[in-house]
Amino acid sequence: MENIHTMEFRHIRQLVHLVVLPLVKHCPLDSWGVWLENILQQLFIRSQQALSISWSSLLHEGRAKVPDTTGMVDSSDLKVEVMEEKLLRDLTREICALLSVMASPVLNTGLPSLEQSGQASHVDVSSLKEVDTFAGTSMVSFLIKHKGLAVPALQISLEAFTWTDGEAMTKVCAFCATVTQVAIFTNNVELQQFVSRDLFSSIIHGLTLESNMVISADLVSLCREIYVYLSGRDPTPQQVLMSLPGITLHDLIAFKEALSKTSSPKEQKQLMKTLLLSATGNNLKALAAQKSVNVITNMSARPRNSVNAPSSRVEEEDTVGLAAIL
Repeated sequence: MENIHTMEFRHIRQLVHLVVLPLVKHCPLDSWGVWLENILQQLFIRSQQALSISWSSLLHEGRAKVPDTTGMVDSSDLKVEVMEEKLLRDLTREICALLSVMASPVLNTGLPSLEQSGQASHVDVSSLKEVDTFAGTSMVSFLIKHKGLAVPALQISLEAFTWTDGEAMTKVCAFCATVTQVAIFTNNVELQQFVSRDLFSSIIHGLTLESNMVISADLVSLCREIYVYLSGRDPTPQQVLMSLPGITLHDLIAFKEALSKTSSPKEQKQLMKTLLLSATGNNLKALAAQKSVNVITNMSARPRNSVNAPSSRVEEEDTVGLAAIL
């Protein structure tokens, strides 16, 4: 791993796929600290830096500029641009797959489940545990415990909400859901702040990208969990909602009252979706696109294969920050 900072994207992807993923899946619990910490820390630091730079270049300049193509004579050729984008997406999906595996139920057996435990609206503060309590039976808790691992991994998860890759987003969403669980069941104030402010804001921004249409229901569900379980302990989720351009204090009060009248996760999720659409002036493209698809599906008898396939090139997306949705 000491040479990972000199490796090209395709080599890092193969390293993750052939070595790191199998190791993470099968590493004995008592060896997590011995084997995984050093390996994953170097990998996450390198991946976060590389993916951030390349995605920024792709979204703002139209070129991924991955190191694999440096020095090519015909570097301006369209074929090279397409290859760069493919290399970037392949590595992105592999790193996000690793995060998803780390968040899988089989590697987080010690972490309580919200719905299964019957806690439909809140978790008793007196029952909160230290992250260390779960770190031996929950790999995400293990990651959170070690800041050297947590900082780059969590940064990747935040930035992924601005990348236009639905497949990667599906994997990142699973990771963020488990991170949120850890925040809900532990008394780690720093993690609670991260989830309540940074993650909550990033999820809402992710809903402004049409590329996240497929995962939009899970993103809304995550918003619901963050607000329902953490707003009673931290005012930040309410502050994030109030920062949206189309919301008023009256809207927030009405939303809170409606939430208090139901313990159904499905109904609470619908309330959250309605509020987000209204508060952003219906600018959440992932939800708007989903609605359009539903309307077309209900009114058209065309077979699924008649729909035009998406282009392999990146379509221009609105990557403006949350505060500038309108």
